[in-house]
Amino acid sequence: MLRIISGAVLAVVAALIVSHGGALYFGVVTLLALFGLVEFFRLVRRYKPLTLAGFLSVGLMLSLAWWGTPLALLGAIAAAVALSALLGMMIGPKPGVTARIGVTVAGALYVGLGFSFLLLMRELSLPEAPQFGRDMVLTVVFGTWAGDTMAYFTGKYFGATPMTPVLSPKKTWEGFAGGLIGTVLLVVLIGLYTELGPLQSVILGATIGVVGPVGDLFESLVKRDVQIKDSGRGIPGHGGVLDRFDALLWTAVASYFLLTAGFGF
Repeated sequence: MLRIISGAVLAVVAALIVSHGGALYFGVVTLLALFGLVEFFRLVRRYKPLTLAGFLSVGLMLSLAWWGTPLALLGAIAAAVALSALLGMMIGPKPGVTARIGVTVAGALYVGLGFSFLLLMRELSLPEAPQFGRDMVLTVVFGTWAGDTMAYFTGKYFGATPMTPVLSPKKTWEGFAGGLIGTVLLVVLIGLYTELGPLQSVILGATIGVVGPVGDLFESLVKRDVQIKDSGRGIPGHGGVLDRFDALLWTAVASYFLLTAGFGF
């Protein structure tokens, strides 16, 4: 029950913030990204990540996403690698320094890119639909969360065939199917009120429904590696920022490229 209530509250707050846009949206996304990076570095703390390089890299990614273009993110990615490498060289050839650099870059890209594409997507617009970006962010956010919720309940009541017993024993193929169907149906419903055509809505919904669980399983992989159940405790019934946004970090990137490169918006 706590999970449902907190999820509903989070959905309402998210809708208000995305609809408002502007500096408020940028500020909230930035805070989420920074908290998410804190959680990731806490998860992998045994590898001793270079936190300064990570936070500088994510800050640069978000800034370029807000003020620039997707192409500008290539510079931020290069900077993330360069900053981590430079700090690693300052440490010197000590045991584990390569792992420290690698986990720092991985964390910066994992968290930074996902939230950056939420910023980029919000800025999409069409001559006949200036609020297209807002509509697409809401579609991806609610589509992702709907898939997660449907997968949870479908798996709980009908799940019988484990997907990945080692990574996430409770995830089942029945839950995956329920989440996929739920996502497609919701995205198609939302698509009736946006510039997406019926076929485009189905494709976008299917993309979200497939990519979302991959993002969820990736976080499960990290948590299994370090033997920690939740990334944090900030969201009642859900855990931390990464526990709630792990799938969205992946669906945001996939959906942005599908909308811009695949559909040509």
